[in-house]
Amino acid sequence: MRHLFLFFLFLLPLSLLAGGPKRELRGIWVATVSNIDWPSPRNYNAFKQKEEFIDLLNSHQKTGFNAIFVQVRTAADAFYAKGPEPWSTFLSGLQGQAPKPYYDPLEFMIQESHERGIEFHAWLNLNRADISTKSLLDAKHVVRQHPEWLLTYNGQHILNFGIPQVRQYIANLVKNLVEQYDIDGIHFDDYFYPYPIANQVLRDQDTYEKYHLPEETLADWRRRNVNELIQDISLTIKQTKPKVKFGISPFGIWRHQTEAIPDGSPTRKGLQSYDDLFADTEKWMREGWVDYLAPQLYWGTTHKVAPFEPLAKWWSAHNYGRPIYIGHAAYHLNDQWAPAELEKQLGISRGLSNVQGSIYFSSNLLIRNVKGFRDSLRNSHFSSIALVPPMLWKDSIAPTAPHTVVLAKKGTEWTLSWKPGEPSTDQDPADYYVVYRIKKGEFDPLENADNIIYKGKLTQISLENQYIKTGYGFVVTAFDRLHNESLPGTVQWLISKKTE
Repeated sequence: MRHLFLFFLFLLPLSLLAGGPKRELRGIWVATVSNIDWPSPRNYNAFKQKEEFIDLLNSHQKTGFNAIFVQVRTAADAFYAKGPEPWSTFLSGLQGQAPKPYYDPLEFMIQESHERGIEFHAWLNLNRADISTKSLLDAKHVVRQHPEWLLTYNGQHILNFGIPQVRQYIANLVKNLVEQYDIDGIHFDDYFYPYPIANQVLRDQDTYEKYHLPEETLADWRRRNVNELIQDISLTIKQTKPKVKFGISPFGIWRHQTEAIPDGSPTRKGLQSYDDLFADTEKWMREGWVDYLAPQLYWGTTHKVAPFEPLAKWWSAHNYGRPIYIGHAAYHLNDQWAPAELEKQLGISRGLSNVQGSIYFSSNLLIRNVKGFRDSLRNSHFSSIALVPPMLWKDSIAPTAPHTVVLAKKGTEWTLSWKPGEPSTDQDPADYYVVYRIKKGEFDPLENADNIIYKGKLTQISLENQYIKTGYGFVVTAFDRLHNESLPGTVQWLISKKTE
């Protein structure tokens, strides 16, 4: 019986036996609207803002996150200098007022993230033009410049997606960001047409009458507007910088399963993104307009209407060859959830073949270590280094292998050094290197995340004494910006105790 147990233990995926799989996106949302995550409320000093962001990054890097999604546009405003929209009030206290002392927050955040090996995704809110119709707005703001583009709903101005100039305006904003900044991705949240509010009516009938196709219902017209917007943004990114990723974090239910909609999720009631927000996420994936979706599965595993596991399985099965990253509600640690609920969700996600990672909302819950969940990630679930999965439809050419790999001892210190390989066929340089410590005779050692002891841009590292042991060796591989891995360089073995 003991041998049978060990046999089945061997078959379990490494992600369930150790600190996580080798390839996994570990993302965190950083909300700037209303100063939820950064900068802290009433912190309008640029030096202190920088300090806060560095502390935030250092904390998430220590936890094991490898991607950050920062909200750089909250309500037709900007957390960046090189664009047409005014500075955000959440950055400076007054819309249109630049940071003091002056700096470009987006440029700063990208640089600091990349120095730590963390992908930076620029997160934009799509539809919100202001926080309130009573907001104090800069003269450059779209509400002031183009009132004819706007609808009023639930005390806010929102952009009217039925107007072609509005869709072009948003696509141009994306083009500018991709051109001006070294971002890894463009990311939108779940706000398309607004969430239904009792006794509120979205008054876009005049626009519908002007632009709808014959026999096209109001709902179909709204969905077409959103589809065209997503397609325009996708095409803009591909034409500007094709290796920049494009993803969306939609509401967690596309449509309920019925006889008429057999492809729907195993839910029966509640809001649906297709029918209520006019967001046809299935089409975006099927057409290849987005590189990933991160559905917001913010319900628990025992939720009566929308339980987590059946929905996670549904999204995994409807990925159309693109990765799914599950959006987790870390904010529920503030109320009814214990860390065990999020840990269970992570285990479910890792067991689904098309789910390639998770994104947590939001940063401050992890920074504050609410109910000890951050420590649980650090000490267990994220204890090994994870590498962002590649997107082969964007880039499938790996760097060439490092060469002249040398293991040397000087005094009591051991070092491992290497030289970059020749340029790859697409001329992309190596962006970072990974060092594995492997055991002789180990099966497929480069797929074991626990063997990774270094990830970074250096070409020489010092080795801790705990890694120096006869029968072990070191392998170096190179990765490009899209995380394609080279062949390994020559293995350097520790073969004799005399050399230790």
